[in-house]
Amino acid sequence: MTTWRTRGHRGDALEDTILLTNDYYRIHHYALIDKASTPIKVVDINDNGIITKGYFEKKSTVDFIGIVQGVAIAFDAKETNLNSLPLSNIHEHQLQYMKEFDYQGGLSFIIVHFKKYDDYFLLPLEHIDAYFKESKAKGRKSIPYESMIDSFKIKIESNGILNYLPILNKYMEYKKSSSD
Repeated sequence: MTTWRTRGHRGDALEDTILLTNDYYRIHHYALIDKASTPIKVVDINDNGIITKGYFEKKSTVDFIGIVQGVAIAFDAKETNLNSLPLSNIHEHQLQYMKEFDYQGGLSFIIVHFKKYDDYFLLPLEHIDAYFKESKAKGRKSIPYESMIDSFKIKIESNGILNYLPILNKYMEYKKSSSD
């Protein structure tokens, strides 16, 4: 039987992998990263205690928020079957949140899985923002696979861990060298 996912659940496989990874990081005291939830206002509950009606109280921010060895991080998980990541998959309020998080000294990024190539990348906030600006000026509506930065490619380990911490270190070095 085929299970159809709604538009809001396209990144569930990637999110599950990241949740597994984050548990591994927590158990080994490498990092503490949690899935961010969007507050829901419950309107109606049936006799079995199941929510039958509700709505989101505010827009979501990003999928994950945490701390890695004293550094605050906030990131989203995105998957695509295409040769590019559509900018429509990244909401402007998410970009704004990541910019504000960055302004406060945290690191913001997206982990993207290009399913066609089975490649994972850490996509820096600066890269995302540049494509958003380009889309407003020239009209490009996606971030192409070819523009991914090889040094930000994430390996999935044999134990199923998407080990993004080494790449996060590279991103921190990149940001430090860019600000010098």
